[in-house]
Amino acid sequence: MSTTMEKQAPPDLREMASIAIGLTLVCLVAAIVLGGVYYLTEPAKVRNIRAREQTTIQELLGLSADARIEEVRRYLSWKGSDLEVLYLTPARLVRVDESGQALDTYTVPEEIAKAQSPDTKDEWVQETAHAPESDDFHYVGRFFVGLQDGQTAGYVVEGVTPGYKTWIRFFLAIDADFGVQGLEIVEHEEDPGLGAEITQRYFKNQFAGRSYEQIETIDVTKDPLPNKWRAALEQLGDVDFAAWVHAQRPLIDSNPDIYAITGSTISSKAVTNGVKRALHNFRTRMSIVENYL
Repeated sequence: MSTTMEKQAPPDLREMASIAIGLTLVCLVAAIVLGGVYYLTEPAKVRNIRAREQTTIQELLGLSADARIEEVRRYLSWKGSDLEVLYLTPARLVRVDESGQALDTYTVPEEIAKAQSPDTKDEWVQETAHAPESDDFHYVGRFFVGLQDGQTAGYVVEGVTPGYKTWIRFFLAIDADFGVQGLEIVEHEEDPGLGAEITQRYFKNQFAGRSYEQIETIDVTKDPLPNKWRAALEQLGDVDFAAWVHAQRPLIDSNPDIYAITGSTISSKAVTNGVKRALHNFRTRMSIVENYL
């Protein structure tokens, strides 16, 4: 048997270079196309998200289409061992220390106040307040002020709370006395037919019409939801909020706790704790920032 092995021809370097250049060009073109698509579609995506948020806030506060909604963004900034809190309102950037004592204020340029992109606002805040360019500077939340005919009609706080699977994001509507006007679940990944029921009127409307003091002491019960109370909860959204509260006040007060969703106590408690925390924190922060709104 012959042991002679056929020699393989050496690779053609020109052919290899041609293939490499071709692949590089394909990747480059793909990157340019994807970047172009992002550049063209991202502004529309931001506008659509903003429009949905505006509609939700209008519905929660009962605002007309010509009402004005102002956003207030909040940041934390560590400078060494010192913690500073920053509030970006449409007119001013307010810098306070950990106790809430004002350190400085800055006038917000018109182009920043009107900017659609949150990143544009966040970058301006970080630069203006000389915040650290590291993990020591964070955007941590926001709330909205609803203005009807130049008067404050209420507030909507964006909150997040850990759910059964991942984070639950919600909008909580609050009146001038820190009572709850309504709750809307904005984003969640709870199980369909179980935790996902947090979006239903019979659950989320249980918070509406309650005072700050009632929310502070509220708990979750596994008792079955009374039929009469459920029927009343299903009405809210189709009728005027103030009229609903007036008519249902006896039921609101006689059902002091939140009735858990059957089989989803964890999700029910997650939302309840999130609402309590958001309301408590908002009241504390408003005592600091209300003079700058």
